[in-house]
Amino acid sequence: MDSMPYIFAGLVGFASLAVSLLLALRRLKTSEERIATAVSRKQAQVERIRKVARVTLRQARDLRDARRRKAMAELGCEDLEQRLKAAGASDRRIYVLDDRRTQKDQGWLLRVVNIEYGSRVNSGLTTTALHSWKRGRRFLVWALDEKKAREKLHSRFPENKGFTVMGAESYLG
Repeated sequence: MDSMPYIFAGLVGFASLAVSLLLALRRLKTSEERIATAVSRKQAQVERIRKVARVTLRQARDLRDARRRKAMAELGCEDLEQRLKAAGASDRRIYVLDDRRTQKDQGWLLRVVNIEYGSRVNSGLTTTALHSWKRGRRFLVWALDEKKAREKLHSRFPENKGFTVMGAESYLG
């Protein structure tokens, strides 16, 4: 019976080794789960960063395109303003004398000039408006013929106040 205490000590040692091994396996499993969770969180974070980077790059490209379009639009506006100034855009205005018309009436464009508008009619006008009367203003008049159109215009802008019709043409617009 001498070997009994050794067997008991061996069994206790084996039991403690088994318990230690089970605890170590449990810790290992917990560590593996934590590592797997950390790896998946890292992968999700990497995907979010990539998505944000793609969006940022697209926004940067859109911003560059928008700035380029803005610059082109500004150049176009400047070009258009210069062309309008060169073409004398204020001379291209058409004033409508009267909208009343019949089915048989035609449109007539009559150019009216009054060089002395400031002294004979209205001295309080701006310089630009006075120049437009000196250059001539175009009026759209609805009438049966050119003679009736001139009569309508002279009733509104009489010759005794310095108004002169410089030209008449049929309005097709």
